[in-house]
Amino acid sequence: MTPSEQSVSPTSLPDHMSAVTLATLSFTSSLDNYHLSLHSRSMMLNLSYLIEDYAASATDTLLIAAFQRFSFYRHQLARYRRLAPRCRHVYVIGMPDEKPPEVANVTYVPIEATWPLMHEWVVIADGPTCCIALCARDNKQLQPAHRTEHFQALWTTSVSLVDHAVTSFFMAIGQSPPVIDRDPHMVNQAVVTPLLPVTTRRRRAR
Repeated sequence: MTPSEQSVSPTSLPDHMSAVTLATLSFTSSLDNYHLSLHSRSMMLNLSYLIEDYAASATDTLLIAAFQRFSFYRHQLARYRRLAPRCRHVYVIGMPDEKPPEVANVTYVPIEATWPLMHEWVVIADGPTCCIALCARDNKQLQPAHRTEHFQALWTTSVSLVDHAVTSFFMAIGQSPPVIDRDPHMVNQAVVTPLLPVTTRRRRAR
């Protein structure tokens, strides 16, 4: 297995960054003071696809995706085979209910069924010209026994929120956060406009 086709094992983390850190990681716990909207799976997929596409089209962009379980990722495997080579790197998080295939430039991060990430759907794109995240959780915590159909979610282009999420993730897996040289004049210019019709349709449908 090459360095770009690896799996992060919680048991192999450095002593100062133990599995407890990854086991308690939540991308949504810091969002309680923000307005979270109820999203269906179809809406979550639409938003996720947009963020993933921009991660692949923007220069040197990191993509972090939490799938709850690796079997859900399998349905997007062909898509990620196309996207991953165009990203700086891709991290896929999920419960290892099945072994995912090796994909160039993709690192798998296994989680356990009792961890907060089991109940979260997250897609984060972070790079010099792309800074956006979709962070969602299932408040009913139906996984792994039942499939989650609705999520409380927030999509954001806030640099501070995205940076906090990315830094927390890398600390949890025992790695230093990447240094991103952002272009303040270009970041997210191509991202926000296409997202607005999707979120507007959702508000009108309430």
